[in-house]
Amino acid sequence: MDATIYDTKSGESRILPQVQAEQAVRNSLGAWSFTKPLPPGWDKEIPRYRISVNLHPSPLARHRHEPPFVSSTESAQWQFAERPIAAGETIETTAWPHLSMQPLNESAKQTLNYFRDHMKSRLPQTPWRNGRLYLDDGLTGTAPTVFRPALPTAAPMPQPVRVAR
Repeated sequence: MDATIYDTKSGESRILPQVQAEQAVRNSLGAWSFTKPLPPGWDKEIPRYRISVNLHPSPLARHRHEPPFVSSTESAQWQFAERPIAAGETIETTAWPHLSMQPLNESAKQTLNYFRDHMKSRLPQTPWRNGRLYLDDGLTGTAPTVFRPALPTAAPMPQPVRVAR
């Protein structure tokens, strides 16, 4: 059985036997993947969503300028709404989506999946930065470098052993 693997940078594809493909993906440190890479510029496209339930804005306007709430007692309230939005309406927004929204393009799909799977208390106010999608919660980076004291350069001089009498 064969499998298709994709270069994550160039999008090049290769068809290899399943065992070789699994080994290539595992040993490439992220250079090869089984998933097809996203189209170029997907992260510069403004997310578009279809509203599946009637949504209304938060009663306090300041909530639109705060990071996403961890929880809400009202399921039809969207923290970042500026006006009431009817079900079936299509919107474009650079704010975090409501979990009931249906994504219509790739940037919306990635944003909704990230919002659903990550800790909301760590998210920034918006996933949009400098004209592109920026999905980072501050916890996804590499582990910090641990500095250890340098080893002594010269071996210690042996000391005579004293025997107690």
